Amino acid sequence: MKNWYFFREAMKSFRTTGSITSSSKALVNKLVEPLPAHRPLVIVELGPGDGCVTRAILDKVHPESKVTAFEINPVFVEKLASIKDERLRVLPTGAERLTDYVEPATVDYVVSSLPLSMIPKGVKETILKQSQLVLRPDGRYLQFQYALQDYGLLKDYFNRVSVSFTMANLPPAFIYSCSLSIV
Repeated sequence: MKNWYFFREAMKSFRTTGSITSSSKALVNKLVEPLPAHRPLVIVELGPGDGCVTRAILDKVHPESKVTAFEINPVFVEKLASIKDERLRVLPTGAERLTDYVEPATVDYVVSSLPLSMIPKGVKETILKQSQLVLRPDGRYLQFQYALQDYGLLKDYFNRVSVSFTMANLPPAFIYSCSLSIV
């Protein structure tokens, strides 16, 4: 049922969803694995879609954490509004407007499910630059993708980029972990 709902919405706006099915539990768990639970965090989520990653973030992190989600699809914005958690703020706007809503160097983690390969290069660069600006010096940018084509672009914006992989998703996915620090 959940995947049918996502599939129907993806068929209407595939360029912004970037997938025909919601992310698997295995992919979601691997994406949120780096988030520590022992201290409050400030998290920005880009392209939360139907909220499967959002729910995993909220389930994992400290009770005093804050999550701000940027989603442009009105159907998904409405779906995200059904998540009743005071730690979550949903903004019905694009990720390229990140710095309009978030102060520089205040974010511990940016978690992105954006379909980077489908976003025009200029917009993609704006999103990455703004993600770089809002992250604390020790912050991390987490992103999943279905191909490695944006690896070089991520290396342009982050000093350290590591990649892991999961077959347990349709399609299989790469998970990037990026940081500004060189250590």
